Amino acid sequence: MRLSDQIGIDSDIMQKLSADVVKRQIFIYNGISLMLLVIGLISAVSATVYSLILFHSWLIALGVGIFIGAVVFNLYRLFLMTGLDLKGSTLEHYHIKHENHYREHNLYALDGKVYQHADEVLKGWAVTAKDKLRSKISINPAAPRNLFTIFVRVFVMALLAVIFANGLEILMFSQQINMALSDLKQVLPPEDWTYKYILTPDPDEPFILINANSLLLTFDALASGLGKWKLWMDIMVLAIYMIPLMVIYRSMEVRHGAYVQELALHEINKTTYHYLITQKYCHVIDTEIKAMKLQFRKYGNHTNNIAETTSA
Repeated sequence: MRLSDQIGIDSDIMQKLSADVVKRQIFIYNGISLMLLVIGLISAVSATVYSLILFHSWLIALGVGIFIGAVVFNLYRLFLMTGLDLKGSTLEHYHIKHENHYREHNLYALDGKVYQHADEVLKGWAVTAKDKLRSKISINPAAPRNLFTIFVRVFVMALLAVIFANGLEILMFSQQINMALSDLKQVLPPEDWTYKYILTPDPDEPFILINANSLLLTFDALASGLGKWKLWMDIMVLAIYMIPLMVIYRSMEVRHGAYVQELALHEINKTTYHYLITQKYCHVIDTEIKAMKLQFRKYGNHTNNIAETTSA
């Protein structure tokens, strides 16, 4: 199984392209899939760290980590796949309004005659119309983009990157954090609330990773220990989360690549075939209904009974 299959890339759609183009496209989407798997893994590890501090249970922590990692992976996959649009491509004119495709290839003229042809013939007509459309593809790189949706995606992923960066840093510097918390515990009196409820474990819930019951105290110890280096580590994690989005929005080979064009043609072809087959079977059903000997009455029996009772 290819890595690109994990984000929903169907390589069979590109069967009309040359082998070199298909190989290049699969290589690109395999790389993007690997980036998303790394992001999902970082999110899962970070969520596991948070859960260990809150629940002190490996079972709960691993369950929460796997769930959060899967959610982030699929959310990011949704952001990327919906970012592969047709803005600036001539296919946009046909993909948004399929009526333009039907009109240009004179498929409207077949209404009332489609029933005379077999399904395979109709499928052939749809494929022929798709192939003609393929030869007209052109791209305008300067086409305007929807900046609002881009901003929303970048903001959401940047927020997640900052959140999960803390969990990764806590795991990396857990020993140093525990040493700082130990020093804090030594200067606090035993009757202090922080000493009793934050830095002292419950008998049935011992500390596992960080010797504290508070995420905020852990964050504070992490920020105080790393200083300005924490900012640089946050930026590194942020860059990891942003790279796939940058590839999608900055690379014309991906955003308007061969796969995107073939996927749009595939969807137009499917819609065209379904349009023709619907016209055919609507005519068949209409003919069968007209052949039936049906009698329609203006009023039902219930209405007639009411009328008779009233007159009596």
